[in-house]
Amino acid sequence: MNGKKRGFHRFDDVRSCLDRVLATSVADETEVVWLERRRGRASSRADEAPLIEDPRLTVLVRVVEAGRQGWYRTDTPDANLLESGVRQALAMAKVREKLKRRPVMPTDGEEYRAPRRLLDREISHLTPKAAQDLLGALCADEEAARLAWSDTRLVICNSHGLRRSAASTEATLYVAAGRGAGSGFAAASARRLADLEPEAVRDRARRLRGHGTPAAPPAAPVPVALAGEATVQWLSVLNAFAFSGRSFLDGTSLLARHRNVQVFDRKFNLRDDGTAPGLSFPFDFEGSQKRCLDLIVEGTPSTPALSHAQSQQAGLAPTAQAVGGQEALFSHLFLLPGESAEAELLAAADGGLFVGWVDRAECYDPAHLRVRMVARGVRRIAGGELAEPVADFVWHESLLAALARLRAIGESPVVLATATTPLGGISAPAVVLEESGKFQAL
Repeated sequence: MNGKKRGFHRFDDVRSCLDRVLATSVADETEVVWLERRRGRASSRADEAPLIEDPRLTVLVRVVEAGRQGWYRTDTPDANLLESGVRQALAMAKVREKLKRRPVMPTDGEEYRAPRRLLDREISHLTPKAAQDLLGALCADEEAARLAWSDTRLVICNSHGLRRSAASTEATLYVAAGRGAGSGFAAASARRLADLEPEAVRDRARRLRGHGTPAAPPAAPVPVALAGEATVQWLSVLNAFAFSGRSFLDGTSLLARHRNVQVFDRKFNLRDDGTAPGLSFPFDFEGSQKRCLDLIVEGTPSTPALSHAQSQQAGLAPTAQAVGGQEALFSHLFLLPGESAEAELLAAADGGLFVGWVDRAECYDPAHLRVRMVARGVRRIAGGELAEPVADFVWHESLLAALARLRAIGESPVVLATATTPLGGISAPAVVLEESGKFQAL
């Protein structure tokens, strides 16, 4: 591993470069998105090598000419090559389908620089050795922790005068207490290292650890309590396959048939809010400023995530959720908490199972959100308390059907960055499902 780090480009230099590219473009509309990101990771396990990257650059050039879109993606910071990229994007636009209206890009010309609270210098200067020392002090025997972090610079400029720039950091801590079936899992994400509260995450993992010989999963349907971490993973699937702009436009999303129809439990309320505390971020990859949007109110879904171009195709308002290229995803999801404390959740799921984590989630039927996943950190619930561990199992479930029958929603959310929430994350409490029983031993 090379310990020497290459630095980020200065914001002033980036804006000067992008202004030159925009000045030479002959397209009706031009947008340039400059994204630099450095990632790092470290583990308490000796067999997992640490990593710190040099900043990786992605530049997306997008043009609209005669109502048609074209784009070009590169990893070069050179203005001359980016000007060539504009010409290539124009060539692509000639063969694309014509859009209904113009302009396609945001026209707010106000310059906006994100607040400094998004950037944590401690994360920016974090080394793998320092991260390993933190994790080593955190874990006891038969415990493991992993820390993943990122440092990002984003600049967006378009030919309407829009200028946006932001520097942000994010760190995610994962802790496993125990090995194999019945291990306790806990995780958390934050913009600042100090806000992760590592000891609290570790203590939650320890509290969820099971002891003894794992039982087989039940054959009959039982209620299931999902830990907040597992609920986040379910919402990540929902985000990608039900609420993405692409799934809505290609007709595979349930919103293509059930928008403004109550299909989830009335206790289920989902919101996107890029301005709220947590992993907030003030604008999307088109430079549109974030706002609070209620996506599901009392079980009724309303709108998918839509970029400006997708909104024209859908005939709906844009949602400030573009993530680059031709896609939009909600990046700051909040499942609104309920009123149930942990003891009340376990009582509501008595006789059933507690699931601490799910992984390898595969949505094989997007229209009905049928998912195949592996349930881990499973415990029986007996007498309103966590009991013996249960062996990991493959779980087949329709998220649509499961989220239509909730017994309870917890009061304490977990915040996690996910693959479907670029520059953001998902906040969700534990939930109790009415019944599930499609379990298959690994």
